[in-house]
Amino acid sequence: MSSPPFRACVVSLATLVACRGGSGAPDPGPAPGPGAPAPASSSAPVASVAIPAASAAATASAAAPDAGAAPDAGPAPDAGPAPDAGAAPDAGLAGGCTLRRGPLALSLRGPALLWAPDDAARADFRVIFNRDGVAEHVAPAFGGLATAGAPRGEAAPDAGAGGDAAPRASWPACAVAARFMFCMDHGGTIRRTPLSGGPGVPVGAGRRGTAISAVELPGGHTLLAFLSDRKTTEGVVTQAFAVLDDGPAVPLSTEGSGATFVALAPWKGRALAMYVDARVALTPVHARTLGRSADGGLELGPDAVLFIGDAGESRMGGALAVGAGGPAYVLLPVSRDVSTFGMASIRIDEAPRDDMPAVWSLYPNGLSPAPIAATQGASPIHVARVRPIAREPGSRHTLEIGQLDGEGRFLARCEPLQGKSFKHVAIEADRDGSLWIAYTTGAGTFIEQRALTP
Repeated sequence: MSSPPFRACVVSLATLVACRGGSGAPDPGPAPGPGAPAPASSSAPVASVAIPAASAAATASAAAPDAGAAPDAGPAPDAGPAPDAGAAPDAGLAGGCTLRRGPLALSLRGPALLWAPDDAARADFRVIFNRDGVAEHVAPAFGGLATAGAPRGEAAPDAGAGGDAAPRASWPACAVAARFMFCMDHGGTIRRTPLSGGPGVPVGAGRRGTAISAVELPGGHTLLAFLSDRKTTEGVVTQAFAVLDDGPAVPLSTEGSGATFVALAPWKGRALAMYVDARVALTPVHARTLGRSADGGLELGPDAVLFIGDAGESRMGGALAVGAGGPAYVLLPVSRDVSTFGMASIRIDEAPRDDMPAVWSLYPNGLSPAPIAATQGASPIHVARVRPIAREPGSRHTLEIGQLDGEGRFLARCEPLQGKSFKHVAIEADRDGSLWIAYTTGAGTFIEQRALTP
Protein backbone atom coordinates (compact mmCIF):
# COMPACT_ATOMS: atom_id res chain seq x y z
CA MET A 1 0.00 0.00 0.00
CA SER A 2 1.45 3.38 -0.87
CA SER A 3 1.90 5.83 1.95
CA PRO A 4 -1.08 8.14 2.34
CA PRO A 5 -0.79 11.93 2.42
CA PHE A 6 -0.31 13.24 5.92
CA ARG A 7 -3.66 14.19 7.40
CA ALA A 8 -4.11 17.26 9.52
CA CYS A 9 -6.15 17.22 12.69
CA VAL A 10 -6.84 19.57 15.61
CA VAL A 11 -6.54 18.32 19.15
CA SER A 12 -8.22 20.39 21.83
CA LEU A 13 -7.11 20.63 25.42
CA ALA A 14 -10.46 19.25 26.49
CA THR A 15 -9.85 16.13 24.43
CA LEU A 16 -6.46 15.58 26.02
CA VAL A 17 -7.98 15.90 29.48
CA ALA A 18 -10.72 13.45 28.54
CA CYS A 19 -8.09 10.80 27.89
CA ARG A 20 -7.23 10.77 31.58
CA GLY A 21 -10.80 10.50 32.74
CA GLY A 22 -12.02 7.85 30.34
CA SER A 23 -13.73 8.02 27.01
CA GLY A 24 -16.25 6.30 24.86
CA ALA A 25 -15.61 3.23 22.82
CA PRO A 26 -12.35 3.31 20.90
CA ASP A 27 -11.96 2.66 17.22
CA PRO A 28 -13.11 -0.90 16.52
CA GLY A 29 -9.56 -2.22 16.57
CA PRO A 30 -7.31 -3.65 13.91
CA ALA A 31 -9.03 -5.17 10.96
CA PRO A 32 -8.31 -8.80 10.23
CA GLY A 33 -5.07 -9.27 8.35
CA PRO A 34 -5.07 -8.97 4.61
CA GLY A 35 -5.84 -11.94 2.45
CA ALA A 36 -8.48 -14.58 2.31
CA PRO A 37 -8.79 -16.99 5.23
CA ALA A 38 -6.51 -19.97 5.18
CA PRO A 39 -8.14 -23.39 4.86
CA ALA A 40 -9.32 -24.86 8.15
CA SER A 41 -6.76 -27.07 9.87
CA SER A 42 -7.00 -29.86 12.35
CA SER A 43 -5.93 -29.31 15.94
CA ALA A 44 -2.84 -31.46 15.59
CA PRO A 45 0.38 -29.50 14.95
CA VAL A 46 1.87 -29.73 11.49
CA ALA A 47 5.25 -31.42 11.26
CA SER A 48 8.29 -29.27 10.52
CA VAL A 49 9.20 -29.11 6.87
CA ALA A 50 12.18 -27.76 4.96
CA ILE A 51 11.47 -25.42 2.09
CA PRO A 52 12.64 -26.95 -1.18
CA ALA A 53 14.71 -24.99 -3.64
CA ALA A 54 12.67 -22.49 -5.63
CA SER A 55 11.09 -23.83 -8.78
CA ALA A 56 12.27 -22.59 -12.17
CA ALA A 57 9.11 -20.54 -12.58
CA ALA A 58 9.41 -18.99 -9.12
CA THR A 59 13.07 -18.24 -9.64
CA ALA A 60 12.34 -16.57 -12.95
CA SER A 61 9.78 -14.30 -11.34
CA ALA A 62 11.89 -13.45 -8.28
CA ALA A 63 15.42 -13.55 -9.61
CA ALA A 64 15.94 -9.83 -10.11
CA PRO A 65 16.01 -7.68 -6.98
CA ASP A 66 13.76 -4.64 -6.69
CA ALA A 67 15.16 -2.12 -9.15
CA GLY A 68 14.71 0.62 -6.57
CA ALA A 69 16.31 -1.29 -3.71
CA ALA A 70 18.80 0.66 -1.65
CA PRO A 71 22.23 -0.94 -1.21
CA ASP A 72 23.04 -2.17 2.25
CA ALA A 73 25.01 0.92 3.24
CA GLY A 74 23.85 3.32 0.56
CA PRO A 75 23.20 7.02 0.82
CA ALA A 76 20.71 8.21 3.37
CA PRO A 77 17.20 8.77 2.01
CA ASP A 78 15.32 12.03 2.03
CA ALA A 79 15.39 13.08 5.65
CA GLY A 80 11.89 14.52 5.51
CA PRO A 81 10.84 17.38 7.78
CA ALA A 82 13.57 18.80 9.95
CA PRO A 83 13.16 17.94 13.64
CA ASP A 84 12.63 20.76 16.06
CA ALA A 85 14.56 21.32 19.26
CA GLY A 86 12.58 18.63 21.07
CA ALA A 87 13.45 15.85 18.66
CA ALA A 88 16.79 14.07 18.69
CA PRO A 89 17.94 13.58 15.09
CA ASP A 90 18.93 10.11 13.96
CA ALA A 91 22.67 9.51 14.18
CA GLY A 92 22.85 8.25 10.59
CA LEU A 93 24.22 4.91 9.42
CA ALA A 94 26.16 3.30 12.28
CA GLY A 95 27.93 0.70 10.19
CA GLY A 96 26.01 -1.75 8.05
CA CYS A 97 24.52 -5.23 7.99
CA THR A 98 25.94 -7.54 5.36
CA LEU A 99 23.69 -10.15 3.81
CA ARG A 100 24.76 -13.66 4.85
CA ARG A 101 21.90 -15.85 3.63
CA GLY A 102 18.74 -15.20 1.67
CA PRO A 103 16.44 -13.50 0.98
CA LEU A 104 14.47 -16.73 0.69
CA ALA A 105 10.84 -16.85 -0.35
CA LEU A 106 8.86 -18.92 2.15
CA SER A 107 6.16 -21.47 1.43
CA LEU A 108 3.42 -19.38 3.07
CA ARG A 109 2.53 -15.70 2.91
CA GLY A 110 1.52 -13.87 6.06
CA PRO A 111 2.78 -12.73 9.48
CA ALA A 112 5.72 -14.83 10.65
CA LEU A 113 7.08 -15.70 14.08
CA LEU A 114 10.85 -16.30 14.30
CA TRP A 115 11.58 -19.03 16.86
CA ALA A 116 14.80 -20.74 17.97
CA PRO A 117 14.15 -24.41 18.87
CA ASP A 118 17.12 -24.26 21.26
CA ASP A 119 16.62 -20.95 23.02
CA ALA A 120 19.94 -21.23 24.87
CA ALA A 121 21.96 -21.80 21.71
CA ARG A 122 19.91 -19.52 19.40
CA ALA A 123 21.95 -20.71 16.44
CA ASP A 124 19.19 -21.20 13.89
CA PHE A 125 15.65 -19.97 13.67
CA ARG A 126 12.50 -21.52 12.33
CA VAL A 127 9.59 -19.61 10.91
CA ILE A 128 6.19 -20.35 12.42
CA PHE A 129 3.00 -19.46 10.60
CA ASN A 130 -0.54 -19.46 11.96
CA ARG A 131 -2.87 -21.78 10.02
CA ASP A 132 -6.29 -21.10 11.53
CA GLY A 133 -5.10 -21.53 15.11
CA VAL A 134 -2.51 -24.24 14.39
CA ALA A 135 1.21 -23.52 14.32
CA GLU A 136 2.98 -24.60 11.14
CA HIS A 137 6.77 -24.83 11.50
CA VAL A 138 9.04 -24.11 8.55
CA ALA A 139 12.81 -24.68 8.61
CA PRO A 140 14.34 -22.34 6.01
CA ALA A 141 16.60 -24.10 3.47
CA PHE A 142 18.89 -21.28 2.37
CA GLY A 143 21.21 -23.42 0.24
CA GLY A 144 24.50 -21.84 1.37
CA LEU A 145 25.96 -18.50 2.41
CA ALA A 146 25.78 -15.39 0.29
CA THR A 147 29.11 -14.27 -1.21
CA ALA A 148 30.27 -10.70 -1.63
CA GLY A 149 29.38 -9.31 -5.03
CA ALA A 150 27.27 -12.32 -6.03
CA PRO A 151 23.92 -11.61 -7.73
CA ARG A 152 20.94 -11.91 -5.40
CA GLY A 153 19.36 -14.86 -7.14
CA GLU A 154 16.78 -15.31 -4.37
CA ALA A 155 16.14 -11.63 -3.79
CA ALA A 156 12.60 -10.61 -2.93
CA PRO A 157 10.65 -9.20 -5.86
CA ASP A 158 9.27 -5.71 -5.70
CA ALA A 159 7.21 -5.37 -2.54
CA GLY A 160 3.58 -5.03 -3.45
CA ALA A 161 3.90 -6.88 -6.75
CA GLY A 162 0.89 -8.94 -5.74
CA GLY A 163 2.16 -12.48 -6.22
CA ASP A 164 -0.38 -15.10 -5.23
CA ALA A 165 1.67 -18.29 -5.54
CA ALA A 166 2.10 -18.99 -1.81
CA PRO A 167 -0.89 -20.02 0.34
CA ARG A 168 -1.90 -17.41 2.88
CA ALA A 169 -1.32 -17.81 6.59
CA SER A 170 -3.76 -16.49 9.19
CA TRP A 171 -3.51 -13.25 11.15
CA PRO A 172 -2.22 -12.60 13.74
CA ALA A 173 1.16 -14.28 14.10
CA CYS A 174 1.45 -16.96 16.78
CA ALA A 175 3.35 -16.34 20.03
CA VAL A 176 5.61 -18.67 22.01
CA ALA A 177 6.30 -18.81 25.75
CA ALA A 178 8.04 -21.52 27.80
CA ARG A 179 7.01 -24.91 26.37
CA PHE A 180 3.88 -23.66 24.60
CA MET A 181 2.70 -22.05 21.38
CA PHE A 182 -0.30 -19.70 21.29
CA CYS A 183 -2.26 -19.21 18.05
CA MET A 184 -5.62 -17.56 17.25
CA ASP A 185 -8.08 -19.17 14.84
CA HIS A 186 -10.42 -17.34 12.48
CA GLY A 187 -13.13 -17.17 15.11
CA GLY A 188 -10.87 -15.46 17.68
CA THR A 189 -10.28 -18.51 19.91
CA ILE A 190 -6.69 -18.64 21.19
CA ARG A 191 -5.28 -22.14 21.76
CA ARG A 192 -2.25 -23.14 23.78
CA THR A 193 -0.39 -26.08 22.24
CA PRO A 194 2.68 -27.88 23.65
CA LEU A 195 5.77 -27.40 21.51
CA SER A 196 6.30 -31.16 21.80
CA GLY A 197 2.98 -31.75 20.04
CA GLY A 198 -0.55 -32.61 21.06
CA PRO A 199 -3.98 -31.01 20.95
CA GLY A 200 -4.49 -27.34 21.63
CA VAL A 201 -6.39 -26.08 24.68
CA PRO A 202 -8.55 -22.92 24.39
CA VAL A 203 -7.22 -20.29 26.82
CA GLY A 204 -8.79 -17.08 25.56
CA ALA A 205 -11.45 -15.55 23.33
CA GLY A 206 -9.91 -12.65 21.44
CA ARG A 207 -11.01 -10.23 18.79
CA ARG A 208 -10.53 -11.83 15.40
CA GLY A 209 -7.30 -10.86 13.62
CA THR A 210 -5.84 -8.72 16.42
CA ALA A 211 -2.36 -9.13 17.91
CA ILE A 212 -1.56 -11.56 20.70
CA SER A 213 1.59 -11.71 22.84
CA ALA A 214 2.99 -14.24 25.32
CA VAL A 215 6.01 -14.45 27.64
CA GLU A 216 7.44 -16.89 30.16
CA LEU A 217 7.45 -15.98 33.85
CA PRO A 218 9.87 -17.49 36.41
CA GLY A 219 9.07 -21.10 37.21
CA GLY A 220 7.93 -21.99 33.69
CA HIS A 221 4.62 -20.12 33.97
CA THR A 222 3.10 -18.49 30.90
CA LEU A 223 1.41 -15.15 30.48
CA LEU A 224 -0.79 -14.37 27.47
CA ALA A 225 -2.15 -10.97 26.43
CA PHE A 226 -4.82 -10.32 23.81
CA LEU A 227 -7.66 -7.98 22.83
CA SER A 228 -11.33 -8.79 23.22
CA ASP A 229 -14.65 -6.97 22.85
CA ARG A 230 -16.69 -6.40 25.98
CA LYS A 231 -20.10 -4.80 26.47
CA THR A 232 -20.03 -1.81 28.80
CA THR A 233 -22.39 1.00 29.72
CA GLU A 234 -20.76 2.96 26.87
CA GLY A 235 -21.34 0.21 24.33
CA VAL A 236 -18.99 -2.43 22.98
CA VAL A 237 -15.38 -1.59 23.85
CA THR A 238 -12.23 -3.44 22.79
CA GLN A 239 -10.04 -4.00 25.85
CA ALA A 240 -6.77 -5.73 26.68
CA PHE A 241 -6.75 -8.89 28.82
CA ALA A 242 -4.13 -11.19 30.34
CA VAL A 243 -4.25 -14.89 31.22
CA LEU A 244 -1.78 -16.55 33.59
CA ASP A 245 -1.40 -20.28 32.88
CA ASP A 246 -4.94 -21.75 33.01
CA GLY A 247 -6.40 -18.85 34.98
CA PRO A 248 -9.24 -16.52 34.00
CA ALA A 249 -8.88 -13.54 31.68
CA VAL A 250 -8.00 -10.47 33.76
CA PRO A 251 -8.52 -6.95 32.31
CA LEU A 252 -5.33 -5.00 31.63
CA SER A 253 -7.23 -1.93 30.47
CA THR A 254 -8.43 0.36 33.23
CA GLU A 255 -12.05 1.45 33.56
CA GLY A 256 -12.93 3.82 30.74
CA SER A 257 -9.94 2.86 28.59
CA GLY A 258 -10.00 0.79 25.44
CA ALA A 259 -7.16 -0.93 23.62
CA THR A 260 -6.27 -1.42 19.96
CA PHE A 261 -2.87 -3.11 20.40
CA VAL A 262 -1.12 -5.02 23.20
CA ALA A 263 2.38 -6.43 23.70
CA LEU A 264 4.35 -8.17 26.45
CA ALA A 265 8.05 -8.50 27.27
CA PRO A 266 9.90 -10.30 30.08
CA TRP A 267 11.43 -7.66 32.34
CA LYS A 268 13.09 -7.68 35.79
CA GLY A 269 11.71 -11.11 36.77
CA ARG A 270 8.18 -10.09 35.84
CA ALA A 271 6.44 -9.08 32.63
CA LEU A 272 5.99 -5.64 31.17
CA ALA A 273 2.72 -4.98 29.37
CA MET A 274 2.08 -2.14 26.94
CA TYR A 275 -1.23 -1.37 25.31
CA VAL A 276 -2.24 1.33 22.85
CA ASP A 277 -5.63 3.02 22.78
CA ALA A 278 -5.67 4.60 19.31
CA ARG A 279 -8.40 7.21 18.92
CA VAL A 280 -9.51 9.72 16.33
CA ALA A 281 -7.88 12.67 18.09
CA LEU A 282 -5.11 11.19 20.25
CA THR A 283 -3.27 7.99 21.13
CA PRO A 284 -2.71 7.15 24.81
CA VAL A 285 -0.10 4.46 25.53
CA HIS A 286 -0.43 2.57 28.82
CA ALA A 287 2.11 0.36 30.56
CA ARG A 288 2.17 -1.76 33.70
CA THR A 289 4.08 -4.68 35.19
CA LEU A 290 2.55 -8.12 35.79
CA GLY A 291 3.67 -11.08 37.83
CA ARG A 292 2.58 -14.13 39.74
CA SER A 293 1.41 -13.45 43.28
CA ALA A 294 2.20 -15.57 46.33
CA ASP A 295 -1.17 -17.32 46.06
CA GLY A 296 -0.62 -18.19 42.39
CA GLY A 297 -2.84 -15.50 40.90
CA LEU A 298 -2.03 -12.70 38.50
CA GLU A 299 -0.65 -9.58 40.18
CA LEU A 300 -0.99 -6.29 38.28
CA GLY A 301 1.15 -3.26 38.97
CA PRO A 302 -0.23 0.28 38.72
CA ASP A 303 -1.44 1.38 35.29
CA ALA A 304 0.54 4.32 33.90
CA VAL A 305 -0.46 6.55 31.00
CA LEU A 306 3.08 6.48 29.73
CA PHE A 307 2.68 8.72 26.71
CA ILE A 308 0.00 10.47 24.65
CA GLY A 309 0.57 10.71 20.92
CA ASP A 310 -1.42 12.55 18.32
CA ALA A 311 -4.23 11.09 16.21
CA GLY A 312 -4.12 7.34 15.74
CA GLU A 313 -5.73 4.60 13.69
CA SER A 314 -7.07 1.25 14.83
CA ARG A 315 -4.40 -0.57 12.78
CA MET A 316 -1.60 1.15 14.71
CA GLY A 317 0.90 -1.23 16.28
CA GLY A 318 4.11 -0.90 18.24
CA ALA A 319 6.90 -2.89 19.87
CA LEU A 320 8.44 -3.48 23.28
CA ALA A 321 12.25 -3.43 23.13
CA VAL A 322 14.24 -4.93 26.02
CA GLY A 323 17.98 -5.51 26.26
CA ALA A 324 19.88 -8.04 28.37
CA GLY A 325 19.35 -5.79 31.39
CA GLY A 326 18.43 -2.24 32.26
CA PRO A 327 15.62 -0.15 30.80
CA ALA A 328 12.87 -1.14 28.41
CA TYR A 329 11.59 0.97 25.53
CA VAL A 330 8.13 1.38 24.02
CA LEU A 331 8.45 2.00 20.28
CA LEU A 332 5.43 3.53 18.58
CA PRO A 333 5.10 4.85 15.00
CA VAL A 334 2.61 7.69 15.51
CA SER A 335 1.76 11.26 14.58
CA ARG A 336 3.77 13.71 16.62
CA ASP A 337 1.58 16.67 15.66
CA VAL A 338 -0.50 17.82 12.71
CA SER A 339 2.50 17.92 10.37
CA THR A 340 5.03 15.28 11.52
CA PHE A 341 5.05 11.52 11.97
CA GLY A 342 7.74 9.21 13.30
CA MET A 343 8.84 6.59 15.80
CA ALA A 344 8.43 7.66 19.41
CA SER A 345 10.81 5.86 21.78
CA ILE A 346 9.70 6.01 25.43
CA ARG A 347 12.17 4.72 28.02
CA ILE A 348 10.99 2.83 31.12
CA ASP A 349 13.50 2.52 33.96
CA GLU A 350 12.40 1.07 37.31
CA ALA A 351 8.64 1.12 36.72
CA PRO A 352 6.20 2.66 34.24
CA ARG A 353 5.27 6.25 35.12
CA ASP A 354 2.85 8.81 33.73
CA ASP A 355 3.93 11.36 31.13
CA MET A 356 7.34 10.03 30.18
CA PRO A 357 9.31 12.00 27.55
CA ALA A 358 9.76 10.53 24.09
CA VAL A 359 12.80 10.55 21.82
CA TRP A 360 11.61 10.96 18.23
CA SER A 361 12.96 9.53 15.01
CA LEU A 362 10.95 11.35 12.36
CA TYR A 363 9.72 9.77 9.13
CA PRO A 364 9.44 11.77 5.89
CA ASN A 365 5.66 11.24 5.90
CA GLY A 366 2.90 9.35 7.68
CA LEU A 367 2.31 5.63 7.16
CA SER A 368 -0.50 3.27 8.18
CA PRO A 369 0.08 0.57 9.03
CA ALA A 370 3.75 1.14 9.89
CA PRO A 371 5.21 -2.30 10.72
CA ILE A 372 7.86 -2.37 13.45
CA ALA A 373 9.58 -5.08 15.53
CA ALA A 374 12.41 -5.16 18.09
CA THR A 375 14.60 -7.74 19.79
CA GLN A 376 14.09 -8.73 23.43
CA GLY A 377 16.62 -10.12 25.90
CA ALA A 378 19.82 -9.30 23.98
CA SER A 379 22.02 -6.20 23.83
CA PRO A 380 22.25 -4.06 21.84
CA ILE A 381 18.57 -3.79 20.99
CA HIS A 382 17.88 -4.08 17.26
CA VAL A 383 14.84 -2.67 15.47
CA ALA A 384 13.28 -3.45 12.10
CA ARG A 385 10.84 -0.85 10.85
CA VAL A 386 9.11 0.32 7.67
CA ARG A 387 8.90 3.98 6.69
CA PRO A 388 8.38 6.09 3.56
CA ILE A 389 11.56 7.04 1.70
CA ALA A 390 10.31 10.53 0.80
CA ARG A 391 7.66 13.03 1.84
CA GLU A 392 5.67 12.90 -1.39
CA PRO A 393 2.31 11.06 -1.27
CA GLY A 394 2.67 7.65 -2.87
CA SER A 395 6.36 7.41 -2.01
CA ARG A 396 7.90 3.94 -1.93
CA HIS A 397 8.69 2.39 1.44
CA THR A 398 11.95 1.10 2.86
CA LEU A 399 12.66 -1.69 5.32
CA GLU A 400 15.18 -0.15 7.71
CA ILE A 401 17.35 -1.99 10.26
CA GLY A 402 18.92 -0.16 13.20
CA GLN A 403 19.60 -0.28 16.91
CA LEU A 404 18.80 1.78 20.00
CA ASP A 405 21.35 3.59 22.11
CA GLY A 406 20.96 3.99 25.87
CA GLU A 407 18.66 6.97 25.50
CA GLY A 408 16.41 5.23 23.00
CA ARG A 409 17.75 7.03 19.92
CA PHE A 410 17.48 5.06 16.69
CA LEU A 411 20.82 4.40 14.93
CA ALA A 412 20.28 3.25 11.35
CA ARG A 413 22.40 0.33 10.12
CA CYS A 414 21.10 -0.54 6.65
CA GLU A 415 18.10 -0.53 4.33
CA PRO A 416 17.95 -3.97 2.71
CA LEU A 417 14.86 -3.46 0.57
CA GLN A 418 12.50 -0.88 -0.85
CA GLY A 419 9.05 -1.50 -2.26
CA LYS A 420 5.45 -0.42 -2.56
CA SER A 421 4.26 -1.82 0.77
CA PHE A 422 5.18 -4.05 3.68
CA LYS A 423 2.56 -5.77 5.81
CA HIS A 424 4.56 -7.35 8.65
CA VAL A 425 8.13 -7.57 9.93
CA ALA A 426 9.93 -9.68 12.57
CA ILE A 427 13.52 -9.59 13.84
CA GLU A 428 15.66 -11.75 16.15
CA ALA A 429 19.37 -11.87 17.07
CA ASP A 430 21.23 -15.19 17.25
CA ARG A 431 24.02 -16.15 19.68
CA ASP A 432 26.68 -14.73 17.32
CA GLY A 433 24.90 -11.39 17.07
CA SER A 434 23.73 -11.75 13.48
CA LEU A 435 20.17 -10.74 12.68
CA TRP A 436 17.33 -12.88 11.31
CA ILE A 437 14.69 -10.81 9.56
CA ALA A 438 11.33 -11.93 8.17
CA TYR A 439 9.04 -9.61 6.25
CA THR A 440 5.78 -9.88 4.36
CA THR A 441 5.05 -7.91 1.20
CA GLY A 442 2.40 -8.15 -1.50
CA ALA A 443 4.68 -10.66 -3.22
CA GLY A 444 5.07 -13.09 -0.31
CA THR A 445 6.97 -13.64 2.94
CA PHE A 446 10.76 -13.71 2.95
CA ILE A 447 13.55 -14.44 5.42
CA GLU A 448 17.18 -13.42 5.45
CA GLN A 449 20.17 -13.46 7.80
CA ARG A 450 22.48 -10.45 8.14
CA ALA A 451 25.80 -9.93 9.90
CA LEU A 452 26.48 -6.56 11.51
CA THR A 453 29.56 -4.67 10.32
CA PRO A 454 31.36 -1.81 12.13
